[in-house]
Amino acid sequence: MIDEKRPRGRPRDVTKRTAVLDAARTLFLTRGPEATLDEVAALAGVAKATLYANFEDKDRLVEEVIRREANATILDDEFESIKEAEISAALISFGIRYVEFINSRDLLGWDRLIASISNRSDLARRVFDIGPGRAQRLLNQLIANAASRGDLNVEDVERAADELTGLWLGFVNLEVKLGVRPPLTTDEIQQRVMRGVSIFLTTYRA
Repeated sequence: MIDEKRPRGRPRDVTKRTAVLDAARTLFLTRGPEATLDEVAALAGVAKATLYANFEDKDRLVEEVIRREANATILDDEFESIKEAEISAALISFGIRYVEFINSRDLLGWDRLIASISNRSDLARRVFDIGPGRAQRLLNQLIANAASRGDLNVEDVERAADELTGLWLGFVNLEVKLGVRPPLTTDEIQQRVMRGVSIFLTTYRA
């Protein structure tokens, strides 16, 4: 029997890690990347050493906050089960999760955060890939998988995915982020997603 190697040092406290992520989320949404690690640690109620025990630097903290937001939309295991469903049901299930996340006014804060680090192309690319880029890739996979099964007749997967998200969001996305209209209700989200999928399938169903 081979003994498993144990990590050196004290085990990480999941509760404190969550507190740090919660505090960082609040500060990044309100102040952007100008928020300091000292401020994050103070709001989380942890020592700065605890913060560094979980996150190498502020860049890694930004990435983990964005990653957690992206996972809140849909986990990888959930996506795998959706991907194998009948295409209409799969697109509706994914679309509702997607629009529910986009419908949040917090998204304007994330947009500002990503825009504020755009001069650092390495970090901006990583953050985009973890957050908005992940949703884009998952929808592309969903459509490509359906096309490979013969359910959809799609030559350009990325363009088809872009057209579908346009049907789901339209101008409403901008109106909600700018606060000129209230966020969509659950019924409104379902109606928009179902109508968008219906129009999409009229064009692309094999």
